[in-house]
Amino acid sequence: MFCAISGEAPEHPVVSKKNGQVYERRLIVKYIEDNGKDPVSGEELSVEDLLDIKTAPSTVKPRPPTMTSIPSILSVLQNEWDSIMLETFTLKQQYQQVRQELSHALYQHDAACRVIARLMKERDAAREALANVQAHLGTKAATGEAGETADVAMEDTTGLPSEVREKLEATTAVLSKTRRRKPNTTAEAIQTYSQRKVFAGLHTARSPGITSLDLDAKNGLILTGGNDKNALVFSQSEEKVVATLKGHSKKITQVAWTGRSEEAGMDMTLTASADSTVKIWTASKSNSYSVAHTISGHSAEVTGLCVHPTKDYVATASMDSSWAFHDLETGSTLLTGRSDDVTKGYFSAAFHPDGLLFGTGTTETVKIWDVRTKEAVASFDGHVGAVKTMTFSENGYLMAAAGENNEVSIWNLRTLEIVQKLKVADQGVINALAWDQSGTYLGVGGTDIRIFKVKTWQELANLSDNTADITSLKFGPLGDYLVSGGLDRALRIHGVSE
Repeated sequence: MFCAISGEAPEHPVVSKKNGQVYERRLIVKYIEDNGKDPVSGEELSVEDLLDIKTAPSTVKPRPPTMTSIPSILSVLQNEWDSIMLETFTLKQQYQQVRQELSHALYQHDAACRVIARLMKERDAAREALANVQAHLGTKAATGEAGETADVAMEDTTGLPSEVREKLEATTAVLSKTRRRKPNTTAEAIQTYSQRKVFAGLHTARSPGITSLDLDAKNGLILTGGNDKNALVFSQSEEKVVATLKGHSKKITQVAWTGRSEEAGMDMTLTASADSTVKIWTASKSNSYSVAHTISGHSAEVTGLCVHPTKDYVATASMDSSWAFHDLETGSTLLTGRSDDVTKGYFSAAFHPDGLLFGTGTTETVKIWDVRTKEAVASFDGHVGAVKTMTFSENGYLMAAAGENNEVSIWNLRTLEIVQKLKVADQGVINALAWDQSGTYLGVGGTDIRIFKVKTWQELANLSDNTADITSLKFGPLGDYLVSGGLDRALRIHGVSE
């Protein structure tokens, strides 16, 4: 069907009543207005003589004349190509603009982070200066309202009060009579040590690792501290975590049970942290723990946490090059010790079994202090790097200390000389040392766990079940088992084979 005038398919077709010709409506209407007759037959024709033709589907618009030849098609394609290139160019311009805006936003974010970091550094420096002033002047932070935890700052004194000294000396007199203990486990039994149980997945995986542990053998509880800022109370009988202690803002560095008897009052739990504080926790009958006191006098990471044999006091050491002696009941600081030749802080600490001497590990040196007068009474030099761990034997005659290499130095406290050096694996590290209660066996933890016998220094056992570095060790009271924790988040019980 084509228009009789244009010869093309009409978009709006009409037919003449007089001769039946098909026209494009706009063309025939224009022709009638100009001539008043039919363009084919010449007869008179009006618009009323035209009938619309209904088509389904509607007539397809024909291709324009420009698409009827190859040159015209190429011209159309060239126009399309130019349009696409122009659009691509516009999009690239917009992309570059967005990149510049994003780069500017990232620069502003980085600048804001730098400003925040500088402000936080200035804040920490101000806090440290305030803590130093408080320690120098002997001030204490004010206790909060009723129900809030006391935040106790350290105060510097010239020595312990006379009543505290008398208590420490009385305890020493009793303990010195029971120093010599025979081992409950033979060396042959130690040689059969193997992993008896393993409890994996303690603490969170985001900041993985157990940093320290302590054993409450009487109640079958193990206290662990982790890089995730929390401490956990683990029940050996129930084989599960029964309490989680949350409150520190940085990783837990040391944990300890006070070991108080029922007569002395409820046992307390202690946690030290890289946030410069020590928290004293008390437990309720429902196994929920709350903070009784927070000791905040140190201005840097607390690296040492040692309960005194009286069970009424605790000593702490810090990277701020100070150590302190605190009352557990009140959370107050009774004594603060410093040394002019210690500038890089204390990396470890331990009490001598009689309770009158306190050892601190520094860079390449172990310093021994008299806690009654805070005077340095001995110094053990010759370690490689910082003394990361140290411990006194339970009989009070030997001290073991390890630096940043793979060697343990055994010192005789009576002659002040090294009696033995113990080497672990060539590429090994040492993070933890532990004596059994008789002082007969020494556990060394790091890349693996090794147990040595005193005097002969024979290696009795080598335990390598861990998948990451061991950070803490603790012998059971009879020496028949050893508890270890490490950066693989696993709590392992090693014991005598049945």
